Amino acid sequence: MNLAMFLVNYLGTALVAGVFGGLAMEGAMWLIAKAGLARGDMILALGSLLTKSRDNAYRVGLVVHATAALGFALVYTLLMITLGLTRMPLSLMLGLGAGVLHGLLVSLMLVWVVSDRHPLEEFKEADLLVGLSHFAGHVAYGAIVGVVVGLSPGL
Repeated sequence: MNLAMFLVNYLGTALVAGVFGGLAMEGAMWLIAKAGLARGDMILALGSLLTKSRDNAYRVGLVVHATAALGFALVYTLLMITLGLTRMPLSLMLGLGAGVLHGLLVSLMLVWVVSDRHPLEEFKEADLLVGLSHFAGHVAYGAIVGVVVGLSPGL
């Protein structure tokens, strides 16, 4: 396969994986919040962390979260290609493992560091359940990225 075709396949797969992974993350976190296990809106919290207010926070958070979902899908997909784990079930397992590590890091930072410095009072109280919600969202993201890569015919 020539380099141009590889790049098209890689970028296309990562784009699809990032979109579906980001939706899976949001879906998992929404379900946890809907069940009453954790409260908060990650997109609003992320946006207001950057804007320092609720004004335009959702829009900013959505753009940043979507960009991060695509960017991390590029990294996850490249990792799978580099390790030669682009077929199911190995891509799923690597995606889950990367999601666990990524989720653990983000959850710990969120609960221990970010929440204390958040400009909005409603997001200053990030408890263990909020951290677990983010952890579950990252695991869902990694799983879906792994599945998309594993089902991609071009890699």
